[in-house]
Amino acid sequence: MFVKDRMTRQPLIVAAPATPITDAQRLMQTNHIRHLPVVTDQNSLAGLLTREAVIRAIPWSATSLSALETQYILSKITVGRVMLRDVITITEDIPVEEAARVMVDNKVTCLPVLRQSVLVGVITDNDLLSITMEMLGARRPGLRLSVMVPNQVGEMARLSAAIASVGGNLTAFGTWKGGDRGEPLGIVMKVNRIPKEMLLAAVEKLEGVEILDIRET
Repeated sequence: MFVKDRMTRQPLIVAAPATPITDAQRLMQTNHIRHLPVVTDQNSLAGLLTREAVIRAIPWSATSLSALETQYILSKITVGRVMLRDVITITEDIPVEEAARVMVDNKVTCLPVLRQSVLVGVITDNDLLSITMEMLGARRPGLRLSVMVPNQVGEMARLSAAIASVGGNLTAFGTWKGGDRGEPLGIVMKVNRIPKEMLLAAVEKLEGVEILDIRET
């Protein structure tokens, strides 16, 4: 799965650098978005407006002003004055897990997607959370099983074979931990077509496998 498969594509809701901050704020509220790409006439990315940037644009003395006065002051501020300029971007042919790594490492919640210098989409932390939910089978009924196994060749195959041998159907699969220093590998999976007791019995027989949790979902 790549960024192009899950990004929001053009036509996007965007603003120009000359757009008044009040108009941009209205766009964000009306469309329930947290990030507003700022583009030039050629649809090249000029910056990114976020909710935090809008808040920072409010004058420090605004608390002593009326709502009308505050709106008047904000109407004189353009998006180009408060937008983020050093925006981290990504291309559409990047795997989604790489996009997630870039977001986490840089502590950002949105990546504009460029084709050469042209904006073609955006992908957000919500998009990646939706992917995680799908990959772990959050909406699929079944048994959710979490285990720790030795971090060595063949452990995943051994586990899936044991489940299949009693008629279990593996519908989702994910891992965590299991670094390069030999620490155990965590595995979470979704299994259906067999009862909880049968799944437990099949996995408990496997040497070196520690069952952390099993529950109906």
